[in-house]
Amino acid sequence: MTDSPVSEQSTAPPGANEPQPRLLLRFALYAGAVLLAAGLAIAWLVNQEVANRAERTVENQGRAIVSANLDSQLRPSDFTAPVSPARRATLDQLFRHGILTAGVVGGRLLSPKGTITYAANHRLIGTKAQLPSELRQVLAGSVRRHVTRTDTWRGQQNLRILRVLVPVRLKGSPHAIGAVALDQDYRAVAVSIDDARGRLALILTLALLALYISLLPILHRVTRQLAAQNRRLREDAEERGFLLVAERGARAEAEAARELLAAQNERLRELDRLKDEFISLVSHELRTPLTSIRGYLELLREDGRLDEEQLRYLGIVDRNSERLLDLVSDLLFLAQVDAGKLNFELQPVDLETLVADCVEAAQPTATAKEIELTTSTHQLPVQLQGDPARLAQVLDNLVSNALKFTPSGGRVEVSLQGLDGVAVIEVSDTGVGLAEDEQDQLFERFFRSSRASENAIPGTGLGLAIAKTIVERHGGRIRLKSALDVGTTVRVELPLSLSELGRSSRELAA
Repeated sequence: MTDSPVSEQSTAPPGANEPQPRLLLRFALYAGAVLLAAGLAIAWLVNQEVANRAERTVENQGRAIVSANLDSQLRPSDFTAPVSPARRATLDQLFRHGILTAGVVGGRLLSPKGTITYAANHRLIGTKAQLPSELRQVLAGSVRRHVTRTDTWRGQQNLRILRVLVPVRLKGSPHAIGAVALDQDYRAVAVSIDDARGRLALILTLALLALYISLLPILHRVTRQLAAQNRRLREDAEERGFLLVAERGARAEAEAARELLAAQNERLRELDRLKDEFISLVSHELRTPLTSIRGYLELLREDGRLDEEQLRYLGIVDRNSERLLDLVSDLLFLAQVDAGKLNFELQPVDLETLVADCVEAAQPTATAKEIELTTSTHQLPVQLQGDPARLAQVLDNLVSNALKFTPSGGRVEVSLQGLDGVAVIEVSDTGVGLAEDEQDQLFERFFRSSRASENAIPGTGLGLAIAKTIVERHGGRIRLKSALDVGTTVRVELPLSLSELGRSSRELAA
């Protein structure tokens, strides 16, 4: 247990232990950096827009110049091939007096194939213009522009210009016969851009500064709230640390308890196994001497030299030895069930005869207690496959239970019938009955009902548990219905169908 609450505090968010002034300074720097980045982005976007607007203005001016000064002066032959020297002189006059003014430092005519048919810089006449894609768009009717560098006709080298390409149409013709390229000194464009950029920078700086100042109170309030939350987080972290220590201690105790419980369970299983072995051993060891005792008792009772009182004593011994033998047999049966060594001898069983023999054997007990014992049987469609001795044991247990719990003057009825491929045996009595909350426990081993204890009715609580085991091993089921001071009915259902018989046989063999 080396962990401590301190280790939990390391999981707090960054800045949790930072003083409020430093936290406020960090937030202020972050906010300033974000505003600066936003301002630069806005400035760049607006600068681009201003440049576009200025270039569009120059573009419109170039279009107006071409429309006003050139459309009416140009001929179709000017765009078919490089112009003649005479025509070049005429165009020089036209361009230098009407076009190459107000910052326009160059001009040229372009044929539809991209050949420069005329240029103020005569060296370019007859060369190819490197504008194939833009020229196609211009000939389609649109005005194009781009920024580049060129040598002017006045001798200026590598001057930055804005070149505007304008389509030229003859009057009454919808198609362009060529294009005019005008080179505008970019410094004229840059002047308007620089003016707008300066005003923009001033306005944006003032706006961002005002926004930053207005954010300071908000940042101060937010940092106070964060500081309070951080304090709560540290307290929660400390509390979680203590809880973690306690939880780990409890977990260690639970693990130790689990290991102890597992050891105890293993010990209990071992004791249960030893108990089963003991019961099995004792049952086997008691069965042999009890059988011998009952044999010699039978010989003594047949000896004619005993008087009536001696015979009565021997009868008491015989009855108690029989009860003891029955108890040993029951314990041996349960021991065989637990060990998985219970064997059944499967053969066709005549349940009608089995019920009749059971009732006949119990008749003397019923007569002695003045109980009416009756039977009602119906012929079954097929014979049941099972162990007749075990099924007889079930009937004997049920009938003897009914007689034990039925007072003098009562009635016990045993019935047998076939319903939907099932043999149904019912043993009904008018005895003391059973409380509803005890009915689910009646088939448990060694269970004795409260009415049995109150009326001092003898028994071990094994009869119904044994009956349930035998019935279920035959693929059937046993149920009970009882009411206090009304009576009890035990219903046994055993399958007769071929499929159920096959399944039950496999279960019995297992």
